[in-house]
Amino acid sequence: MEDNRLVTELMHEVKMSAKRWFIAFVIMVAVEIATIAGFLWYVSLPTDEVSIETEDGNANYIGRDLEGDLYNGKDNSQEKGNKN
Repeated sequence: MEDNRLVTELMHEVKMSAKRWFIAFVIMVAVEIATIAGFLWYVSLPTDEVSIETEDGNANYIGRDLEGDLYNGKDNSQEKGNKN
């Protein structure tokens, strides 16, 4: 009788452990699918094409991005109509 109770208790522990591992596996599969879906979404975002044309082939940007002023060796602010 004691042996049956020990076996039943061990089987219960194995069943609970298997259930925990299955839940962890399902969560990891969901995280991996979400990661792949997020990557595919990011890759499919539209990109802005920027082309720069200069007269003498030399363009220097002032500012942190392409929205800054363009300096080609002369003051272009009056040509663009800026009040700087």
